[in-house]
Amino acid sequence: MATIVKRPKRDGSFSYLARIRIARTGQPDYSESKTFPKKAMAVEWAKRRELELAAPGGVLTAKWKGVTLHDAIERYLHEFADGAGRSKRATIEQLQRFPIARVKITELSSEQIIDHAQMRRRSGVKPSTTSQDITWLGIILKTAVAAWRMPADLNEFESAKLLLRSKGLISRPDSRDRRPTLEEIEQVRAYFQRSQKIRPSAIIPMEDIMDFAIASARRQEEITRLTWDDLDTEAMTCWVRDAKHPRHKWGNHKRFKLTHEAMAIIQRQPRKKDEPRIFPYWAKSIGTRWRAATESKGIEDLRFHDLRHEATSRLFEEGYEIVEVQQFTLHESWDVLKRYTHLRPEKLQLR
Repeated sequence: MATIVKRPKRDGSFSYLARIRIARTGQPDYSESKTFPKKAMAVEWAKRRELELAAPGGVLTAKWKGVTLHDAIERYLHEFADGAGRSKRATIEQLQRFPIARVKITELSSEQIIDHAQMRRRSGVKPSTTSQDITWLGIILKTAVAAWRMPADLNEFESAKLLLRSKGLISRPDSRDRRPTLEEIEQVRAYFQRSQKIRPSAIIPMEDIMDFAIASARRQEEITRLTWDDLDTEAMTCWVRDAKHPRHKWGNHKRFKLTHEAMAIIQRQPRKKDEPRIFPYWAKSIGTRWRAATESKGIEDLRFHDLRHEATSRLFEEGYEIVEVQQFTLHESWDVLKRYTHLRPEKLQLR
């Protein structure tokens, strides 16, 4: 029920405070108020707000009035993004810098989401990049609805997403099929060998790390997490801790098979006192050294991760079956595995 309170002002005139209070079972009472120069205005506002608040979800909507998408993103980062990687967190934070972040979450419409995607396209980004924006936007909106009971309209989001996909404004990234040539590998090897001679004590053994990546199909972050205690030299296996997984960032420990070449590279690494890791280096430093090598040699578009592609393809070319290759690479399924497998026709053995 609304109440109107007449209040005197210093100049002798009056203002009228309209106050609405709604009792809710099992929850704190909801209240809001507003001041007007005339009583009729206060009464009219109170009647209108009482009708709005009595509608389904009216009080919930009023509670989040003024909360922007930027606010929701900030809360998501604080409560749910502790385990997010650097690149994922950067993508989420970037959303806060776009005009859509200033929109009130209760007023976010499909039109505004589509406008954001069109703006990103005009700026020159690929549909796969815009797709990342939309994916995180959906995650944040669904979190807001489920965890905080924010009255975001998920139907508006789904409608926008459906149209954006049908018009090609968002899409999955193209599968990468880059494999290094033997000449490129030797060029990079020569660069690392020269660097090692110049500063032998200060340089990461990048030649061994490169060869190990090709022999083991391990990612650069995984290489730096392998430990001596997890190595089984008799079974030719090793555990990789916190292996990459689409849903579980931590605790996904898996054992993988080592090739003879990979085992030989491990066994020639110096075992340092009080250092549990086989390759005790920073993954970022490996990436930096790799980029320096490819840039120095003029090799375009060759990433360290492409060595995993090369390793997987070589295993198939050597005659291993799908289920056997998975024991080395730890790919979850054939659908995922085949994206990394780009066989060279000249390597195919005729039967």
